[in-house]
Amino acid sequence: MGPRRSGRARHLFDCWTAVRRRLRSARRVALFLDFDGTLVALRCHPDQVRLESSLRKLLHRLAGSRKVTVSVISGRRRADIQRRINVPGVRYLGLYGWETEGDLFQTCASAGLVLRARCLLRDGPGKLPSIWIEDKGLGLAVHYRGAAPGAVRRARLMVGRILGPLKPHLYLQRGKKVWEILPREIIGKGGAVQALLANASRSTLPIYIGDDASDESAFAQLEPGVTVRVGPPRRSAARYRLRDPQEVRRFLERMVLEIT
Repeated sequence: MGPRRSGRARHLFDCWTAVRRRLRSARRVALFLDFDGTLVALRCHPDQVRLESSLRKLLHRLAGSRKVTVSVISGRRRADIQRRINVPGVRYLGLYGWETEGDLFQTCASAGLVLRARCLLRDGPGKLPSIWIEDKGLGLAVHYRGAAPGAVRRARLMVGRILGPLKPHLYLQRGKKVWEILPREIIGKGGAVQALLANASRSTLPIYIGDDASDESAFAQLEPGVTVRVGPPRRSAARYRLRDPQEVRRFLERMVLEIT
């Protein structure tokens, strides 16, 4: 699968006839879903997120199909995603696909540098109003949703100064109102889905739905699959787009009708 260039994605429901034809003709479907901003709306704090029971039932039906494998791939820790979704048969991948079945990559040379960055962040941007640091073990997230513009600017400068000496072992992943500092060993969602599909048959149709910059590498890798960016129109490697998690649920409802 070669990478797809960025462009303007078309609204998926405007292209539903073509997408439905591909769903019906595929022998297997590999469905990859982001969590925050895709299955659930973004909230000020990650702990405020709740999955609606109707959506949980949809995921249960899809995961129970012999034709479909369902994977949720998120920047959250795997145990957190599993607890919030709690659907048997769904495969949960945390830390951008790097954490599977509760295990982390066993040899992380950058672990000590992550610990160093953690201390510096807490003494720097972590002391600014409405800026808080989320410790993910082998990754750190600097959240600034709700912070004043001045605090965000100061935090951005601090994060840059902290990360500078720690490169190339650590890198910055930008998201929606969050910066994440990650070890280079975490290869991102594109590499994760490539590995998961390595042994898939040529008749498998990959579908990837996500809303953030971290999903772009997966969009680029999954040509010619059904790649869907969630959110307002903008340049993306995704082929299609949906407006919000409500439209994602509508798509999953249609998908259930086509494959079950």
